[in-house]
Amino acid sequence: MKEPPWLVAPRQRALAMRARLPHALLVQGPAGWGQEQVAAALALDLLGLDPNRVAAEVAHPDLRWLAPDNGAIRVDAVRGIVEFLVQTPQFAPRKVAVLVAAECMNANAANALLKTLEEPPAESFIVLCSGHPGRLLPTIRSRCQRIDVQPAPTAEVLAWLAGTGADMVPAGYLAVECGGAPFAVMAALESGQAALWPALAAVSRDAGAVATVADERREEDLADLAGRWLAIVHWLLRQCAAEAAAKAIPALVAFAEELSALREAALLNPALGKPLQLRRLLLLWRQLSPVLPAATPRLAEAA
Repeated sequence: MKEPPWLVAPRQRALAMRARLPHALLVQGPAGWGQEQVAAALALDLLGLDPNRVAAEVAHPDLRWLAPDNGAIRVDAVRGIVEFLVQTPQFAPRKVAVLVAAECMNANAANALLKTLEEPPAESFIVLCSGHPGRLLPTIRSRCQRIDVQPAPTAEVLAWLAGTGADMVPAGYLAVECGGAPFAVMAALESGQAALWPALAAVSRDAGAVATVADERREEDLADLAGRWLAIVHWLLRQCAAEAAAKAIPALVAFAEELSALREAALLNPALGKPLQLRRLLLLWRQLSPVLPAATPRLAEAA
C-alpha cells in the first residue's frame, strides 16, 4: 500500500531521531490518521527489518506490539512489556515496544508504564500511539517526545483511498461515519462493514424498511452503530446552513441527543435490547426525514 502523503513528514521526523533516540516517543493525532504506521516504520528501522513488513505481525525477539483487548489495555499486558524491556536485546541494538491506542490503558496499566518511563531500562525504546492524547496521564505525556500526525485535505484523502483500489462509493459514506479518518475507512472496508447511510435513506423512503434494517443490523455493536449514526447527524447539521435548512436544526439536535444517550447506555450495558432500540430510533429518523437537508453524507461532497 502506497504511503499516504500526510505521513511522509511525520515518518521522516521519527526516523531522524535515530541519531539521538529518546527513551519514549508519543505519536499523536486524531484517531484513524496513521499514527501506527509511523510507529511501525520506526520500529522496523530500529530493528533493521524490511520496511515493507507488517510490524504488528513480525515475530522478533526484540519487538513487542501491544493493542487494546476488548477496548482496554490492562495492567498485566503492560507488566509484560515492562518485563520485556528490562531484558538484554537478543539481535538488535535495543528492544522496541509499541503501544497502540495508548489512551486505552486503565489506571493501573498507566501507572505501571509510568514507573518504566521514570526509570527507563538501558537499550529500550517505547512508542505510544494515541488518537486521544488528552486521555493519557500528563506525567506520561511529559516523559515522551512527540510527533504530531495532522489530518489531510479531503482531496488528498480521496486520492489516496482511490489509489488503494477501494470502492469509492461505500468509502465515501464510511468516511463521514469515521469522521474522515482514512485508516478507519480502510479498516471498515476490509472488515466488510456496511455503510449506514443507504439503510437510513431506505427508511426515509419506505416505512417497511424499518423492520428490515433493524433485523439486518441486529448483530452490530450498538454503541459503535450509534456513534457512526451520530457522525452522520453532525455532518447533516453542518449542511443545514449551506442549504438554508435551519428548520431542521432543532430536530437534528434532539435526535443527536437521543443517539448520544443510547450510545452511553449501550456502553454501560452491552446487553441492552438492541432490536427494540434500533426500531425506535429508525422510526424517529423516519419522522425526521421530511426536514433533512438534501445533501448526501459522502466525503466527496463534504463542505
